[in-house]
Amino acid sequence: MAVLLLDVWIAVLDRYLLQWQISWVEELARYIMIWAILLAVPCCTAGREHIGLSTVVQHLPAPLQRGLRILVDLLSLLFFGYLAFSGTELVIKGLQQVSTVFGLPMAYPYGAIPVAFGLAALQSLLALLRDCGTDTLEPAADAEKALQLQ
Repeated sequence: MAVLLLDVWIAVLDRYLLQWQISWVEELARYIMIWAILLAVPCCTAGREHIGLSTVVQHLPAPLQRGLRILVDLLSLLFFGYLAFSGTELVIKGLQQVSTVFGLPMAYPYGAIPVAFGLAALQSLLALLRDCGTDTLEPAADAEKALQLQ
C-alpha cells in the first residue's frame, strides 16, 4: 500500500506541478491495486469477514451453527480452490500478452488471481480444521470474550 500511495503521489505531482509526462505511474498503480485488493481476500477469509453468514448462524442452536460453519468452510474451500486453479490458465495466457507501457508479461498482474485465491483456499482449509476440532463459536467472539475478561 505504501508503494501504491507513493506512485499515486508521483502521478499527482507530475500532472499538476512538475509536468514530466511520466507514462508509467497509472499502469503501475493499476497493477499494485489489483494485487492489494486480491490479497485482502485471504486476509479476510481467515476471520470470516467476507464469507460469514453471521446473522443467520447466530439465530440457530449451537450444534447447527457448527454444522453450518463447516458447510460454509467446505464450500469456500471448493470455490477458492476452483478460482485458483482457473486463474492459472489466465496466467498462462498472460505470458503471451505484454502491458502497454512496461512491456511486462501480463502473467505478473494476472498472477494475483491464483496466488490470492490459493491463499484464500488455504485459509478456508484452516478454518475448516479449526471448526472441526473445536466447540467454540467464532474466533472473533473468543477474542472479544478474552478482552472483556481482562
